[in-house]
Amino acid sequence: MRLKRFSRGFTLVELLMAAGLGVVFCGLAAQLLIGDLAHGRALARRLQLRRLQRRTLMLVKGDLSRADHWQLQPASDPGWRCSMAGRQPLIAISSAEGVAAVVYSLGPPPSSIWRGQVLMRCGPSFDLQGQPNLEGAYQNRVVLDQVEALHVEQDPDRLLLRLEIQQRLPGSDQLLRSSAVG
Repeated sequence: MRLKRFSRGFTLVELLMAAGLGVVFCGLAAQLLIGDLAHGRALARRLQLRRLQRRTLMLVKGDLSRADHWQLQPASDPGWRCSMAGRQPLIAISSAEGVAAVVYSLGPPPSSIWRGQVLMRCGPSFDLQGQPNLEGAYQNRVVLDQVEALHVEQDPDRLLLRLEIQQRLPGSDQLLRSSAVG
C-alpha cells in the first residue's frame, strides 16, 4: 500500500523559522519601546527641572517687583533675619515698606535631604493669597536644589536685572538653563 502525501500544513522547519523570526521582531520592538521610555523619562525630568527653574525665577521677580532697591553680591549683614550658614549672598532686595531685606543665597544645603548646592530665600512667609506676610516671621527656605549657578547681572542702562539659573541634569554633563529679566 502506498501512502499519499498531502501538503496540508507547514513542516517543522518552517514553523521553527517563523517562530524564530517572530522572536527577533518582538525583541526589536521591545528594545525600541524600552529606548523610547528612557527618552520619555529624560524628557519628563528635563521639563520638571525647567518648570522648577521658571517658578524660582518668578519668585525672585515677584520680590524684585516690590523692591525699592537691591544690592548684588552683598556682604553678610548682621541685620539680616536669617543665618547664611556658609552660603554666598547673591542679592539683597529691600522694599519701600521698610521691612528687612529679602536675601537669596547659594551654597551648601541646610540638611542631608538635599542633593547638592541649594538656592535659599530668607524672607517673609506668604499668606493664603500668595502675598508676602510682612508682619510675619522671616523664614530661611530652600527654593531650588542641585543648583550649579545663579547669575544676576545689572543692566547698565536700565533698572533691570538679568537672572539665569543653571542646573546639571542628573546622570549627565548637560546643563539646563533658564533665564528671566526682572
